[in-house]
Amino acid sequence: MKHPASAATATAVPSVFILAFMASLGPFGDTEYTPSLPSIAHGLDITYAQAQLSMTVYLAGFALSQILWGPLSDRFGRRPMILIAIATFLVGSLICAFSTDLSMLLAGRLIQSLGASAGGTISNAAVRDAFPEELRTRIFLQVNTIFALAPGVGPIAGSLVDHYFGWQYNFYLLAVLAVLLLIALFFRFPETNRNLNLDATKPRVFVTTYLSLLAKPVYLYYVLILGLGFGLTYASLVEAPHLVITELGYPSKMFVVVAFCIVAAFIIGASLATVLSRYLTDPSLILSGLGIMLVGSIAIGVFDEFHLVTLTTMLGSISVIYVGIAFVVPVATARAVAPFESIVGSASSLMGGLSMGLASLATLYVAMLPGRSVEVMFIAFSSISAFGVLLTLIVFIFWRKAL
Repeated sequence: MKHPASAATATAVPSVFILAFMASLGPFGDTEYTPSLPSIAHGLDITYAQAQLSMTVYLAGFALSQILWGPLSDRFGRRPMILIAIATFLVGSLICAFSTDLSMLLAGRLIQSLGASAGGTISNAAVRDAFPEELRTRIFLQVNTIFALAPGVGPIAGSLVDHYFGWQYNFYLLAVLAVLLLIALFFRFPETNRNLNLDATKPRVFVTTYLSLLAKPVYLYYVLILGLGFGLTYASLVEAPHLVITELGYPSKMFVVVAFCIVAAFIIGASLATVLSRYLTDPSLILSGLGIMLVGSIAIGVFDEFHLVTLTTMLGSISVIYVGIAFVVPVATARAVAPFESIVGSASSLMGGLSMGLASLATLYVAMLPGRSVEVMFIAFSSISAFGVLLTLIVFIFWRKAL
């Protein structure tokens, strides 16, 4: 059963800036603290692999809770759910800042993730709610390009904060951003859900809706590809600090250079993808991006084989990977939710849950691989990229017309 919203709500159009802010706070929080991983390990007297678990727990909680936010926002509205979610993120950030041991840190990261997971889901749903079909792809690309940039921008701020103030202040920064977003949402984010779906949270409807989405091969393909893109993003960001700070011996503030190169590569990739989109279909853009990711991943192994591992060669290889990611993430996000209307919140939730679940597994995969960081990065990045290429080729063969 659906309940029509008021006339005022029906004409409400949210700011693209606020949509991007709410979508990006979670990914920014994912990685903003990553330059502090060596400091966290030292400060809490734990191993680096244990410190990496803070990312794995965050992404796992993000994935599981994201599945709920879509139906909740379909039922109760986008506005109340995003306000509750960001308040939860604020609480988790403060717990992390005051952590004195690994258990407290992991608990704080889990609570953070429960709130952070709503941003992308509700932002995507609000775009689908508020903008006409002919504008949605452009708005999705604007919002999701910033969303995809956030994990790269985060370490720039995080490395400087860690170097000059200490790791706890990275979580204080996230708490401040949460407060600012809450204020912006309270005063400037209107309700966009014109037709509240009163059945959305009923268990039978909940299960049936998700099963119907899982039965759509093309939807699953885009979600899996998005997960591979996110997986490689987070895997690189949790392993790179160990390579740069511990193995190559640079101070934590050097991670500013690493993060800047990542952001620049993503901007170049997004710009190139925009130009190529005039000539290539979306699936072809995705395949091109995956191919670029694979080339950058293999380059890491080649440089290692010939003893050419330096900050420059590693940054070059990782930058190539991020050019490819910029092809994949925005396009896969827009294509995954495009066919849906009445269940767009659920479609966005499941997309986020599955893709972040894959990203969580990718960080766990990296943490479990033995060897030097360069060896771990080569094995993990190459296998993730190669799987994406293989999956896309299979989909091209069997479901190309449906794409």
